[in-house]
Amino acid sequence: MQDRTRNQVVIVHGWSDDSGSFQPLADFLKAQGFRVLDLFLADYVSMDDGVSIEDAAKAMQAAVDAKTKGNELSLPFDLIVHSTGGLVARTWLSAYYAGAKPGQMPVQRLVMIAPANFGSRLADVGQTILGRVVKGWDHGFHTGKLMLDGLALGSPFQWDLASRDLFAPGEGDIATIYGVDLVWPFVIVGSMPYQHGLRQMVNENGSDGTVRVAAANLNAYGATLDFTRDDVPTVMRMMERGSVALVQGALVQWKRRYDEAMAFPLAVMAHRDHASITDPTIRGDGESDDQQALFRKCLGDALGCPNYAQYQDLQRKWMENSDAVQDSDPNDEDRHMHLQINVRVVDEYGKPVTDYMIEFLAPNYEQNTDLTGMFHDKVIKHVHKNGQDASIRTIYIDRQRMFDLFYERIPAGQPKELRLSVSATAPGDKVKYFAAASGGKGEFVVHSQDEADRWLHRNATHFLKIVIPRVPSAEVFALKHPD
Repeated sequence: MQDRTRNQVVIVHGWSDDSGSFQPLADFLKAQGFRVLDLFLADYVSMDDGVSIEDAAKAMQAAVDAKTKGNELSLPFDLIVHSTGGLVARTWLSAYYAGAKPGQMPVQRLVMIAPANFGSRLADVGQTILGRVVKGWDHGFHTGKLMLDGLALGSPFQWDLASRDLFAPGEGDIATIYGVDLVWPFVIVGSMPYQHGLRQMVNENGSDGTVRVAAANLNAYGATLDFTRDDVPTVMRMMERGSVALVQGALVQWKRRYDEAMAFPLAVMAHRDHASITDPTIRGDGESDDQQALFRKCLGDALGCPNYAQYQDLQRKWMENSDAVQDSDPNDEDRHMHLQINVRVVDEYGKPVTDYMIEFLAPNYEQNTDLTGMFHDKVIKHVHKNGQDASIRTIYIDRQRMFDLFYERIPAGQPKELRLSVSATAPGDKVKYFAAASGGKGEFVVHSQDEADRWLHRNATHFLKIVIPRVPSAEVFALKHPD
């Protein structure tokens, strides 16, 4: 395996931005020894309502092809992306280079700065009247509707993109862009919300003001929970008219397209927000010299990573640093680790189920209703219903509170576990879900204080597809003897 030497660098901005915002980053790189000819600042249209992320990716392919044919851009190059630029880059690579041989891959190091890999809550704000006034004033009141649709939490676009570059839904479908001799992604994200101005209105804990740490992290998890299957016993239970009956089901974790042993480095910066994370020449609010030096070092280590062994070593070191940042003060909720779950519910025919409810339950919850209520009130920070597909919900959970407020209050002698429950309103008088009289309900253990039994992971996004059975009544089809 050959060592990776310095390449040219292309920098790609995010939604409602342009290349001018990245001149300080380019100046920093030049101070590190890069020449002007080594650097490219990209510009793409992000505020036109008719331009999608896929359109930007297709235009990116044409621009890269033109520069390489003109001998201005040498392959492979390194790619730095910010915010929505991460979705553009992933779309571009998965559309044009999935399954490419190592020598054919145009990008080596993919340095993602506060990438919106799994959406941003700000996307919905961008499409409101406020967004059109604030962001669309200079763009004919366009805000880039199609891009914001893709950027929205839990969007169908993100489900599709994840199935093309992260997860392999079908047998034999293993074409990848990430690997030992392919693309190495690095994620660097802040955990300080905006401290000044109107931007504070979109702040939330566990984010940089625009992107959640859990949404930036490219290490994601996927599974299908199928209540229609009876070949694999699980801990799921079905509730019917107050009774509890053990049912069969299957929780199938999705295969990854890349090597299961590969983990993407994630660096969390304590004093950087979504804007200051782009400029290593300045200090973030309250940032010390050592913390600024660490930020600069992470950028330099990513761009200078010479081989895959060093890449793996950086992943371990960055995780240790990030854990130290987020565990430094449990009382500072900006630092709390969070996680998010994208839930999509369909029936056994694959049709969306839109009238359903997700609940999180304590053990023996019939007697611990106060504990279950507390989880929904204090631990769940936000629930988002996707505007394009009402069968999708994104649930944002404060992991620190889950341990401090939930697990610590579970009575002695009861399992320290968290159950996820789904209930759905019957689609009609003649068809029910789960064969229950007024809809139906199914549940399974999704997390435990015992680390070996956890499906939910810190600072991560989880895709959970839930398949529920439709049960027609005997009136729907009957056989009888003729008179």
